[in-house]
Amino acid sequence: MSGSGLHNWNRLVLIFVALFTLLMVLFPKITEAGSKTAIIIWANSIVPVLLPFFIFSDFIKRTMDLSRLPIRIYPFVVAVLSGYPMGAKVVSDLVEQGSFSKSAGKWVLSYSLVTGPAFLMGTIGSFLGSSKGAVIVVISHYVGAMMNGWLWSSSMGERRDFIQSHKDCQANGRKNGGEGGYLEHFTEAIIGGFKAMALILAYLIVFMIGIDLLETAGVFRLIGNETISSLIKGLLEMTAGANMVGLCNISLPLKTVLISFLVSFGGFSVIGQSMSMAQSLGIRLPELVKIKGTHGLIAGILAGLLVQVML
Repeated sequence: MSGSGLHNWNRLVLIFVALFTLLMVLFPKITEAGSKTAIIIWANSIVPVLLPFFIFSDFIKRTMDLSRLPIRIYPFVVAVLSGYPMGAKVVSDLVEQGSFSKSAGKWVLSYSLVTGPAFLMGTIGSFLGSSKGAVIVVISHYVGAMMNGWLWSSSMGERRDFIQSHKDCQANGRKNGGEGGYLEHFTEAIIGGFKAMALILAYLIVFMIGIDLLETAGVFRLIGNETISSLIKGLLEMTAGANMVGLCNISLPLKTVLISFLVSFGGFSVIGQSMSMAQSLGIRLPELVKIKGTHGLIAGILAGLLVQVML
């Protein structure tokens, strides 16, 4: 992004933050209600499932040499262990280390920006009320990620510009792995898990307040369809939207397809988190939206095929 483009983007962000803050001051009850809803979803559906998984997956990363994995697979594996938006952070770190170019990093990100199976089977499974539906979401999400990587490989000409060898990457992984006993690593994993939970809650609160402000403005009344309104809310905040789709009076196969799309797209909440962690990639918002948009569409199509034989 050029200097003027970055300046305009920063100005737009500042205007949005100022406007959003003003709206929260003008509508304190909406702000309170949105925050409470976000906290309820976070406490009941996210923390019980994700926090233990985050802690132990972080502990595994700290005590095992995952850098022995092929460099193109490593970000995907860590993302599966940690969930959104860890894939963006790992790819960004590898670009900063010089392991591969920015162009190659964008390609790796196209299939490594995924969430974890605990969230899909636990939280999403509870929204669907079906373990079979959750399995379909899992298959669609991960197979869709691989297909998305293949799709974007044709348009990223420098995708094979991996600067360091696999051996060099392993050396860097060991060098940056840190030292300390298992107890110290476990303590750090606990702290990291709570930090991840706090980040998820913060974004959830912001986007839930935004959704409630749009609700108050009558945007969703104009739409007049519960399912479409829930889908739009999911495009803003994936977890809240998936929960709302799960509550809609529609068939389980349709719920599964829509939620598969939302989970793989991630919503602008996840995209915002990923942007903040992938600054070294130089990736622009439209690029990331396209990458996650194609992932969502592929996952939705796969889910549509799978529900025919599994539900």
